[in-house]
Amino acid sequence: MPKRTAAANPAALPAVIQPFCHQPELRALMMFPTLPPDHMTFPVESDDFYPHLRRGELAVVDLHDRQPVNRELFLIGYESPRLGGVHSYAICQTRGKMAYFGVPEGCKDCTPGFTSKPRSGFEPEMSWHIAHWLPPEDPEEYKETLRAGLVRIIEGPLRTKGLASMLVGRIVGVFSPARKASSMRRIGHA
Repeated sequence: MPKRTAAANPAALPAVIQPFCHQPELRALMMFPTLPPDHMTFPVESDDFYPHLRRGELAVVDLHDRQPVNRELFLIGYESPRLGGVHSYAICQTRGKMAYFGVPEGCKDCTPGFTSKPRSGFEPEMSWHIAHWLPPEDPEEYKETLRAGLVRIIEGPLRTKGLASMLVGRIVGVFSPARKASSMRRIGHA
């Protein structure tokens, strides 16, 4: 039988291991005191992507990173056929999963599309969806969100090339010009 230790007492823990303490200032996205070349900012107008982005912040967008990645945040541009060109921009989360794309065999007038199960005439391909909020990961929590009427639209499915053409860039951080670069910790620097 393994030896048990009294780790429940914080004083008994080694200095490196500490009990959990909520730290709201910790972020998944980097804080940028200056804007890097080929990046732009975009205002965050809601808490739909909290805790990653908060209302009133400026998201930092990498204009060269437009390849969809599952569950990453991007700035997307929507075109208006009536007005011509990109008409509006929005923050979104891309969500991808394998599906099957094609046209049912023998159907000459059918438009190509996705199906979740293998079928004759369909090839495996990544299917993308765009969420303008962070849907819960847990299926039970998602069902509760549905019952409460808090669910929003998720667009899709889209093909990789089509989605990539709509993406302006990946959101890589939060612009925080008030923060001094010298006060920011960098990996590999003390």
